[in-house]
Amino acid sequence: MLQQMCDWTNSRNGQIVMGVATLVGGLHLFFSESQPVLGMLDIGGITVMGKQIGVQQVLGVVLSIGGACYVWDYCCADTGMGM
Repeated sequence: MLQQMCDWTNSRNGQIVMGVATLVGGLHLFFSESQPVLGMLDIGGITVMGKQIGVQQVLGVVLSIGGACYVWDYCCADTGMGM
C-alpha cells in the first residue's frame, strides 16, 4: 500500500497535489504568528522589519520554495518558459 502511495505521489497528478499542499502549508507557516515548537519549546528568533522571524518562518520559506518548484515543474517546465 505504501508503494502505491509513493508511486502516485511521484506521478503527474500526485506532483501537483503535493506541490500545492506544500506551497499553501509553507505560506501558512510563514505568515502566522510564531508559536512554541511542539507546544513546549519557546525558541526565540530575530525581529526583521517589525516581524518576528523564527524557526516556524524559516520552515515556511523552505516549504514554500519547495512547493513552488513542484508547481513550476508541473505547469511550466515543459513549455520552455524561463525565468
